[in-house]
Amino acid sequence: MPPNPIHQRRENVLLAFALALAGMAAFTPIFAAGKIADGLLPVAVLVWLRFLGGAATILGYGAVRGVPVFSRLSPLWKLHLLRAACGVGGLACAIYAASVLLLADATAIGLTKGIIAIALAGLILKELITGRHWIAGCLCAMGAYLVVKASSQTDVGVLALDGVTAALFAATFMACEALIMRYIAQREDTVTILAYVNVFASVLLMVPVVWIISVQDISWSSLLAFAWLGPLAIIGQSLNISAYRRAGAATLAPIYYGSVVLSAVFAYAVWGEIPSPVAALGTCLIVLGGVVLSVPYPEKKRRRMA
Repeated sequence: MPPNPIHQRRENVLLAFALALAGMAAFTPIFAAGKIADGLLPVAVLVWLRFLGGAATILGYGAVRGVPVFSRLSPLWKLHLLRAACGVGGLACAIYAASVLLLADATAIGLTKGIIAIALAGLILKELITGRHWIAGCLCAMGAYLVVKASSQTDVGVLALDGVTAALFAATFMACEALIMRYIAQREDTVTILAYVNVFASVLLMVPVVWIISVQDISWSSLLAFAWLGPLAIIGQSLNISAYRRAGAATLAPIYYGSVVLSAVFAYAVWGEIPSPVAALGTCLIVLGGVVLSVPYPEKKRRRMA
C-alpha cells in the first residue's frame, strides 16, 4: 500500500522533535505506573487499563467527530495487530522494569531502542542512515549513560537481572513499533490508527486480565484510580504519530533519548530525586544530539546525497 498524500506532511525536523518530546512527556507517568501503583495493581492489569481506556477515548472521539473507524476493514489490519502486540509487550516490560529498578535506570536501559530503531530503519524501511545519525545517537547514548550513572550513585540498590532483561525487551518491542508506526502514519488517518491498536490490544488482554481481576478480587476503586492511563496515552500517541509524519524513524530515534531527562524530572517532582552535576552534563549531551540532527544539510550536500 503506497503512502497517502493526505496523511503525509512536509518534513519538518524541529516540529517533529517538539511533537516527539511532548509525546514522551505524556508517556512518562504511564511508564512509571507500576511504581506509582506500588503493588496495588499487577502489571498486566495496568497495561489493559491503558489500552481499554485508550480504546474508549478514541472511539468516543471518532463517534463525536463522525469518523467511520470500522466501516470497512483496514487493508493494513495485520500491521495494526502486529503493532498492538509490540505495544503490549513493550509497555508491559517497561512498566515492570520501572517498578523494580530506579525509574531513570529503567528508562536509560530502554533507550537502546534508539540504536535498534536506527538499524532497523535502514534495513527494513531503506531510510538513509548518515554519519550524523550515528554521531547524534552516540552523543545521546553517552548522555543517557551519565544520567543513569549519576542516578545509580544516589541509590545503593543493585540492578535486578529480571528488571534489566525486561527493559531490554521493552526497547526491542518499542523499536519495532516505531517502524510500524512510521509506515502506517503515512497511509492512514490518526483516529483509525489509534482505534485499531487500542482495540486490538485491549481485546488481546481481556480474558487473562479479567481472570486476574477475579482471582485477586481487585476492587473497582483500584481500577478507576488508574483510568487516566488510557486518555493520556491517546494524547501521547497522537503526538507521536504527528511526529512520524514529519520525520523518519532514524531521525526521530535519537531524540527519544530525552525521555531519560523527563524521567529524571518526573522522579524529582514525585519522589524528590535531585539530579547531580554529572546528570546535568548527560542532559547537555542529549540536547546536543538533538541539535546535531536539527541542523539542515547544505544544499549542495543534499543534492549529492540524492
